[in-house]
Amino acid sequence: MQNIRVRAHAKINLYLDVVGKRQDGYHNLETIFHSIDLHDDVIIRKQDTKEITVHCTHPAVPSDARNLAYRAAQCLNDAVGGIGGIAIDLHKRIPVAAGLAGGSADAAAVLHGVNALFGLGFTRETLMHFGAQLGADVPFCLHGGAAFGQGIGDQLTPLPALPDLPLLLLNPGIEISTAAVFKKLNFSLTKPKKKDIIIRTYIEKGDVLGIGKNLYNLLEMPVFSQYPEIAALKTELSTQAGCYGALMSGSGATLFAVMHDTEAAHRSESHFKNKVRFCTTTVTSPVGVYIND
Repeated sequence: MQNIRVRAHAKINLYLDVVGKRQDGYHNLETIFHSIDLHDDVIIRKQDTKEITVHCTHPAVPSDARNLAYRAAQCLNDAVGGIGGIAIDLHKRIPVAAGLAGGSADAAAVLHGVNALFGLGFTRETLMHFGAQLGADVPFCLHGGAAFGQGIGDQLTPLPALPDLPLLLLNPGIEISTAAVFKKLNFSLTKPKKKDIIIRTYIEKGDVLGIGKNLYNLLEMPVFSQYPEIAALKTELSTQAGCYGALMSGSGATLFAVMHDTEAAHRSESHFKNKVRFCTTTVTSPVGVYIND
């Protein structure tokens, strides 16, 4: 086998709270991740040279060691003392710097795909350990489905995946720095802590209405204060027919709505498609990375 194609699924956060700052500069989180069907295609090929090369369809994505996919391949190469040349082609569908873990998903796909293509034999748990060294969201992107995340988001407790839950995603085209959002977070002004156990219970029951009513993301406060147009977009999204609840994913700027059905999602998509840069209907996914035969 000379090449392999991997689907790299985006994620949303159904719940995200920041519970403290760490000595290493990161923040401890409590979050609920869920994979969604929106995905990049990652094609990995063996090549005769010893180089790692990355090509991407999106002009803003770097092709050197700044790219998490590149670093994922380098990580496995170093772990086994050299595995030969690796060519990576990234076909982007996930918006860049959008709170959907597009870069982390691509890195997870490379870890998964290189492991399979070269027959390295690493377990998923070992790949997740490698992933945690690359980025906080990479372990979940390997895990996929639904999970409760703690620490920097890398300590995962599995939750039952929500089957084919209709979602509408909007992104106004504002690229937001995660580091800048956390820097602006003022713990003295934050709201009283919400209990993650409430929405986890609704997820375990598969109660979509309860999930929609209990969506929560603490990072909305610093983002909305700087970008009131995103707050206004969320308000408009929340009032759409068939919307059970709306939330910003991660550090933004993508918003998502939990919808009653795909028909309602498509109707709302038609309403927004000429107002924002990115708008799509999707569903939840039970997997994070998937090898296409």
